[in-house]
Amino acid sequence: MLEVLLAILLPILLVCGIIGLIIYQAVTRGYQMRELCDHGVETTGVIREKRSYNPQSGSRRYKLAYTYTDSVGASHSHTSVVTSSVYDQHEEGGPISVVYSSRTPSISAPLYLVEQSRDALKKG
Repeated sequence: MLEVLLAILLPILLVCGIIGLIIYQAVTRGYQMRELCDHGVETTGVIREKRSYNPQSGSRRYKLAYTYTDSVGASHSHTSVVTSSVYDQHEEGGPISVVYSSRTPSISAPLYLVEQSRDALKKG
């Protein structure tokens, strides 16, 4: 009886945990984008790595990993999912316009994503 109950509950708990993690990450990134819209500082970063991959869902994904320096000289890095056109516009070792938070400099995003968020907030 216990084995049957575990066989039923374990997959349900696993799925709920995965869904919860996805929701947490989406909400956290939403708060970070709001932080960048409200307290963002523009700077120029350097593309450290370009990555593209084809997940099982079929549509190709593009990522840019970049580093930047904040106003006190500390170095930070971040990886961002970008569109194919943005991916194609950048080369490893080349510049990228970045916005980081003046309150939490480790939070950053490419400038174009922050501009999209600012536009959405103005409309909303």
